[in-house]
Amino acid sequence: MTRAPQLRERPCIAVIGDMIQSRTLSRSERPAAQQTFTQLINDLNRQLRKQLVAAFVITLGDEFQGLLADGTVIPELVRRVELYPHRDFRLGFGFGTIDTVIPKNAINVDGPALHNARAAIDQAKSTNRPGGVFVGFGSQIDRVANGYARILWHLREKMTERQRRILYLMSTGLRQNEVAEQMKITKQAVSQHVAAVGWPAYLEAETGWSAVFELLPGRDDK
Repeated sequence: MTRAPQLRERPCIAVIGDMIQSRTLSRSERPAAQQTFTQLINDLNRQLRKQLVAAFVITLGDEFQGLLADGTVIPELVRRVELYPHRDFRLGFGFGTIDTVIPKNAINVDGPALHNARAAIDQAKSTNRPGGVFVGFGSQIDRVANGYARILWHLREKMTERQRRILYLMSTGLRQNEVAEQMKITKQAVSQHVAAVGWPAYLEAETGWSAVFELLPGRDDK
């Protein structure tokens, strides 16, 4: 006898991403934008598969959503999405339970986690708050997580396009010499860009941000 699907008792983190100014794309630009969008989602599902409760999926054409078991991966997720070339995204994160059976992909799910993520993405839009907005994690964690989100976005915003590209490639696991080869620049140039953006300090801030989510109740590794 096949066992009926079970509801998840532990809370999780719902993520909603929204492509900024997607409606300004012309008909000729949209196919390429959609292709790179699909590639981003595929990359996230491959790179973060161990932390997923349900895989990221494109919804409503220009949005995506997914469910995370572990919030400590959020800084890495935000960095990869916001350094991804071609398009900019808003991000909303909501903590809570899911009241429906959870399929492999995060589609046709509902519950407080998703409601909080929707409230977060709505806040990101209405108040123009880039870098991720957090709702439902508790008043203290919400404040700390949103503070880290804003300051790290501010650092990314100051980066040149070349620096953003270098750091994105490094985020995928490439070493500096491999980044130099792919971008057809010298390894010394890569090192200079990495030093110019204060990469070690940036990563230390991400470590602090990640540690905030270790305080969440109901994590799968507890």
